[in-house]
Amino acid sequence: MTNILIVDDTADNVKLIKAMIKSVATEIDVAVDGEEALNKITNNDYDIVLLDIMLPKLSGIDVLKRVREREIDVPIIVMTAYGSEELAVETLREGGDDYLINKPIRTEDLLEAINKALEKRKSKNLEEEFTNEDAYSMISEFENNLREFILEALKRKYGPSWWDRGIPNFIKSICLKRQNDAIVRKREVYPPLFYTDFSHYLPIILFKNNEKEIDNWKDVFEYYFVSIGWIKGRLIELTEIRNEIVHPKKITKRQFKKMKLYIDEINEYMDRPHD
Repeated sequence: MTNILIVDDTADNVKLIKAMIKSVATEIDVAVDGEEALNKITNNDYDIVLLDIMLPKLSGIDVLKRVREREIDVPIIVMTAYGSEELAVETLREGGDDYLINKPIRTEDLLEAINKALEKRKSKNLEEEFTNEDAYSMISEFENNLREFILEALKRKYGPSWWDRGIPNFIKSICLKRQNDAIVRKREVYPPLFYTDFSHYLPIILFKNNEKEIDNWKDVFEYYFVSIGWIKGRLIELTEIRNEIVHPKKITKRQFKKMKLYIDEINEYMDRPHD
């Protein structure tokens, strides 16, 4: 199954290219300007992008540059009727997978470029193959690190009363019930925070009780993280990815990259020295 995006602002060109690639493309999408192309490439998983240089709103070179800056891994074949050696060099420097100088393009040249790009991507994917087990192992290790970080940060602030003061009541109830279930089953018993869920760490970080003058974010965690929105967004994204791979739903390359990026970022902030 090959999903191809054609980026060209000329209807006749789009019609011609569609006819050329119908033997290799099972799905074809179209963007008519650079901004639309960038938005579609960012939010969809294409196997190939056929990109014209001369586009309204954002040039093909600028689209190519921004796609590579965002580390979106998709083969991009650049097409133009305005070829030059300088343009060819710039295209390759910005990450183009092939360069087609002449328009109108010959069918055999276009299909050859598409097949080369697909083979290159297939080889790369084999080298970067990963599984849900790899992803789950990474996120499980992060979950353990995050739990220990939260536990130690609360202990530094509240001392022996960290459990009573730093944990929301609904999470205490969940943890204690699961801890009691473990005791009944004669399993090893851990500190109660061990029995929380990954999705519960955000409520702990943001826990606030005005009557008891408790504000975990302001008094404990603001020192470590950029902002509430920053840590909230990342933990929500990681929770969603975790839930998908547990079900299991095969993790995508984009999810894996996002997961690794967010975990690395949060770990870096958690490693900040404390007073």
